[in-house]
Amino acid sequence: MDTQAIVLKLHVLAGTVALGAAPLALAVAKGGRWHRRWGIGFFVAMLLTCVTAMLAGLWRPDPLMALVALFSMHLAATGYRGLYLKGLHKGQRPGRWDLLMHGAAGVVNVALLLWGVVHLLHGEGGPAALIFTTFGCLGCLLVLVQLRRFFRNRHDKQEWLYAHMGGFLGSYIATVSAFSGVNLDMIKPLWLQWLWPTLVGVPLMLAWFRHCRKRFDKGERPRFLGRLRIR
Repeated sequence: MDTQAIVLKLHVLAGTVALGAAPLALAVAKGGRWHRRWGIGFFVAMLLTCVTAMLAGLWRPDPLMALVALFSMHLAATGYRGLYLKGLHKGQRPGRWDLLMHGAAGVVNVALLLWGVVHLLHGEGGPAALIFTTFGCLGCLLVLVQLRRFFRNRHDKQEWLYAHMGGFLGSYIATVSAFSGVNLDMIKPLWLQWLWPTLVGVPLMLAWFRHCRKRFDKGERPRFLGRLRIR
């Protein structure tokens, strides 16, 4: 078996683990042992998925595969780092890793957005141009939101929680998008095959955030979500 075949098999295996681990992390008690275990499993699987997708995308070549993998990994890393930035409202500063991560993601997402917009304006690129534009726009928005969160003067005490949930849920949406784009050929047209998870998942995620904010505004503590802490 050659190297490319091994990488593709690892990519499929890691993607399968990620698709299964995220729902399990959501199903169990938040903050509990199994929530953390399944969450770590999802994060590690996403890291392996990203590395193998980039390698496979360079070999084929398939830039969409590589760039969507980076987009997904940035979201997962944002969700993971959210757990370690709970003190921003108390004066905690982001680490160099956080700034480097979002800076690099900004470069990738701007490249995605520019490629998509330029090809759309010239009537080229087909469905891929719309897909690139959508992911690039969402990715740039996420980077701007995170950088603004780091440096603004006033903070929401629970914003780390939104970063954690939004990062991991967004990464899972992107993972489902990649799975659909590669496997669900019965969905037409091609842009819908890639973007239906975003069209369904993002409104549901935003609705969940609004629900949480309403409960927080009423004075509830985040314990209604589970035992939210790090061990």
